Amino acid sequence: MSALRVVLFSRHALRCSMSLSRHYAGLSATSNRFCRERTQPTQLFVQQAPARLYSKDNETPWTDVKYDELKALIKSGHVQLIDVREPEEIASTGLLPGAINIPLNRLHIDLKMPEEDFKEKYGVEKPGKDNLILHCLGGIRSRGALAIAHALGYEKARHYIGGYAEWAAKQQS
Repeated sequence: MSALRVVLFSRHALRCSMSLSRHYAGLSATSNRFCRERTQPTQLFVQQAPARLYSKDNETPWTDVKYDELKALIKSGHVQLIDVREPEEIASTGLLPGAINIPLNRLHIDLKMPEEDFKEKYGVEKPGKDNLILHCLGGIRSRGALAIAHALGYEKARHYIGGYAEWAAKQQS
């Protein structure tokens, strides 16, 4: 019995790179049709990503805040929310209750400000090291902002993974 090795590539990847077939024997992309050539098979090794050390398979990391938890934190008043979107985006959508806007490209500068300057610029106290939650529209930029905050000493900073889009959708329903 012969062993069968299957290598899957998306058609888009093959169309985008016609030279890919030169690197992987047995595959060709001629006229967007895929055919098998009789050549020596190329072995493909796939390395599995390391297991997450911080959680079980179905749990989220401690840095991720979900909608219900954020709603409770806002209600308690023990949280400082920072929206890292651009001011133009916020003008068209709005802010979460109690949030201030610090664009992502200014976050590393403004979190280093002295407390008096921060309060003068934003009208609120500078966030403490343990009550900061960052968010954006969909949770992508806030993850980058989280890395910046952690690097600046806000080790307990977290981010809202759903972002403003999820908040607005859940508020309407």
